Amino acid sequence: MLLLLVVQQARCAGLRVRAGIAYINPVPEHCRLAIRFQFSFVEGKTTMHPVVSRTVRLMVACAALAWTQAQADTVVLSNGDRLTGRVLLMDAGKLVLETGYAGEITIKWNQVAQIETDDPMALRMPGLPIDYEARLEPTDEPGMAQSVEGWKKYEVALGDIERIVRPHPLLGDWSLDGSFDLAGNITRATNDTKDMLFALDTQARHGWWRHSLKLDFARKEQDDVVRTHNYGGRYALDRFLSEKMFVQGRVRYNKDYIENLTHQTQFGLGPGYQFWDNELGAFSLSGLLAHTRYRYRNDGDAEFQALGVGWNYTRYFGGRQWQLFTNGDAYRPLGNDANYSLNAELGMRYNVTNWASLYTKVSQHTVSGAVEDLNETRYSMGLGVTW
Repeated sequence: MLLLLVVQQARCAGLRVRAGIAYINPVPEHCRLAIRFQFSFVEGKTTMHPVVSRTVRLMVACAALAWTQAQADTVVLSNGDRLTGRVLLMDAGKLVLETGYAGEITIKWNQVAQIETDDPMALRMPGLPIDYEARLEPTDEPGMAQSVEGWKKYEVALGDIERIVRPHPLLGDWSLDGSFDLAGNITRATNDTKDMLFALDTQARHGWWRHSLKLDFARKEQDDVVRTHNYGGRYALDRFLSEKMFVQGRVRYNKDYIENLTHQTQFGLGPGYQFWDNELGAFSLSGLLAHTRYRYRNDGDAEFQALGVGWNYTRYFGGRQWQLFTNGDAYRPLGNDANYSLNAELGMRYNVTNWASLYTKVSQHTVSGAVEDLNETRYSMGLGVTW
């Protein structure tokens, strides 16, 4: 309405107005909006008065500001407070709102009187299909909302909504998330011990491509004798063919300074499927054909082909305060070089703030049926940084 008023005022001043509104993806993240007005004097008309010119410019600025604010999701609480930001999810009775002024805010769902979202959200409530997505619009009655799917509108009670999840778009700008975990222990007693473990797990996505990098390091000493000393890394590149299907290529490398199996190198390629990926979590599986190389300290080298499966699962609980995660891969050689190999981890994370967390996890690294078996189980608990 305000934009139409600006156009009308400009035309009354003897101007020809061409208005274009261009969105800068992704929308509405931070509500980036470019509004371009081009004014040209009509032949035979008098020039615009300076006062009118300033008025038009002021109204254009107000229109841009009002439009930008309109792009934000809005939550109205039972006490009348109005919050704007970006609705991430609602689960277990807690609504998570991302704001530019206070980070992520957790709100009790029963304290929400009205809600409005600019983007379609995945909704779960009785009577709706599993993949139902719609925008939410406020109504005049507190505790009620309208779900808008295209031209269809349905009135729903906020108390009947069990879950709201913001889907992750397949295409858009670069997105980056990950974590860095650190654990250490120094004990001075009858047996002196020094333990240090760290792990980096990060993922970057842009358009149809997704990059995943995982690094870990472990060193344990007891009475100045090194009991464990190894490090490893894994890089995976996914090329999405559709919203769910992708092709994955991955490489893994492990180096051990203590065990007879000193080097492990693996190259894998195969199809994958993304079951879901949203603000509540993600789950993907991939089937891989891999070429594996083992190098032993005393028994030479071994090379063979193997079939395997890789997985990556994460799930948030309690309004994103708790996180359950597991990832890894398992392979079965096509020959008799080994029985199987397994690299996996399972853990739980408690997010203290938007970036600081406490974690506990167990990691398993097993090679069975090779020249010499390897069976390492690692338990860790420490501090983490997430982004």
